[in-house]
Amino acid sequence: MRHALLRTGAALLLAAVMGMGTAAPVRAQTKDAAKVPAGDDKVTVDLRAFCLKWMGFIAKREVDNRKGVKWQATPAGTSGTFVGYSKDYDCVMKERSSNGTPVATIVYREYLYSAAGPSQTEALAAPPTIVEATEVTEIFRYTKGEWVY
Repeated sequence: MRHALLRTGAALLLAAVMGMGTAAPVRAQTKDAAKVPAGDDKVTVDLRAFCLKWMGFIAKREVDNRKGVKWQATPAGTSGTFVGYSKDYDCVMKERSSNGTPVATIVYREYLYSAAGPSQTEALAAPPTIVEATEVTEIFRYTKGEWVY
């Protein structure tokens, strides 16, 4: 395992990049392209689409979480926390299971954000602060012609 310690403001983030064993090659993450296995077979093409769809779901969840902040009055105005997610992620096809079923993982970070300001509107308009980060690994299998959770 390779670990990198990152410092963001007062928050200490631990992001583990785990050795994935035998896996399909992965392209580098850019703002326009997801980090997904290379290859053109149906299973790999379906995985690319599934990973993009999954990350879209959690992006929507972050928007909903931000709308549902439970605000608290503070001496400086108001503050609240919400859960968000990294935009970057790894989508990796693993070695097939013993029964031949394709298996893949998506690894991304989940953040606990703090938002504060003189008012709720100003708190949401300001960049939030990361107060906690957790690496998340989701495991999927390919069955009956589709990737499932």
